[in-house]
Amino acid sequence: MKKASLIVLILLWCAGSPGGYAQVKVPAVKTLVEVYYFHPSERCPIDQSIEQNLLRLMQNSFAKEVKDGTIKFQVVNTDDKSQAKTVARFDINSQALYVVKLRNGKETKNDLTHFAFDYGQSNPERFRSGLKVEIEKALQ
Repeated sequence: MKKASLIVLILLWCAGSPGGYAQVKVPAVKTLVEVYYFHPSERCPIDQSIEQNLLRLMQNSFAKEVKDGTIKFQVVNTDDKSQAKTVARFDINSQALYVVKLRNGKETKNDLTHFAFDYGQSNPERFRSGLKVEIEKALQ
């Protein structure tokens, strides 16, 4: 009798769960990317070129992602006191370019400042294509 009751309970439990196991939906992990370009109030031609090429790249290649919030893009004046919290987060005091990947509560900062100053004015095409690759990698 005990054996028959046990078999019935096992059969009822299995019949109540599809495939014999409860299915749990795992939420999709969304990767967010932040792109920051920092500059002081006094701007040199290289600073201006980096910003122009960065804006062009974001408008031409990542407009959809910026609009839907997958990518946050911000140009920050390091001399603007209202931006002090953002500047402090990166521990900088002058020009800088960062691509930040946010996934599962983990933040990974990619400092592309040297790259930006090497190619932002002297080779804008290489600057835009290289930065595009870095942003696409961060989105993965």
